[in-house]
Amino acid sequence: MRELPHLVYLQAFEAAARHLNFTRAAEELNCTQAAISQRVRALEHYFGRPLFKRQSNGLDLSSAGKAYLPGVSQALDMAEAATRGLTGRRERRAITISGPISFLNLWIAPRLHAFQARHPGVGVQLNSSIWTDPNIDLADVSFAFEKRELSSPEATILATQRLVLVTSPDQAAQLAQGAPWQDLPQIEILGKYSLWDMWSKGMGQHRAASAPLLRVDTAISALELAAAGAGVTILYSTYAQAPQAFGRVQAPLGPGVAVPHVLTMNRNAKRKETEALRSFMTWVSDELTTVE
Repeated sequence: MRELPHLVYLQAFEAAARHLNFTRAAEELNCTQAAISQRVRALEHYFGRPLFKRQSNGLDLSSAGKAYLPGVSQALDMAEAATRGLTGRRERRAITISGPISFLNLWIAPRLHAFQARHPGVGVQLNSSIWTDPNIDLADVSFAFEKRELSSPEATILATQRLVLVTSPDQAAQLAQGAPWQDLPQIEILGKYSLWDMWSKGMGQHRAASAPLLRVDTAISALELAAAGAGVTILYSTYAQAPQAFGRVQAPLGPGVAVPHVLTMNRNAKRKETEALRSFMTWVSDELTTVE
């Protein structure tokens, strides 16, 4: 007879250790927070030592918990795989991605075929947001542009950002011949940060107060207007990559100015980390420029 604690105790411990939060573990296992706490305490009683450090500012693993977790996680993963093999059920091969509408359309969409070619059969759902993201809890992974110091400690920083002035090829040719960009309509993206102000300060350029001004709420709209010859706009360098590569816009004033903003990738700890999700996150990391 195997000398093992009850399976529900191991499941509760593993989920709580992964999330470092009893409430999230309870949500994952579809039970109450009190049940998770009771099961963990029963397991600690079984060993006669604490597996967690219960602190005023949160939860952490004890030395015994850290030593026990890898074996428990591996055992549960193996049991799950064996169960799927016997029942014929396959691991979910679909991922839900959430992020700014401009990032999903200007960066993810032009490259997604490359991921699908390497990982056929993986379904992808894109949930777009403007300014605030209501889809984060529904997503396996989400993306955000934010100041480095405001990013979550758990977030993966994918790329530092520059602000670059872009316009249509025709208008870029005019600027190359000496026409001042200040005479062109300026397309401003509304949001938490004034990209125009940051770019102007960093480049030592001054905007003409008399220039026509167009305001939009997404970088997609700003890009489409600029590509159509409606004026000049300021984009994050990550947004500008594909449109420049396809020749839709040009950056006549060069690579722009560095700003303390980064693109981050955040995995939803409430959702299972599948092989499909790991493959996607690795692919994104490989595709994007590493942190400077």
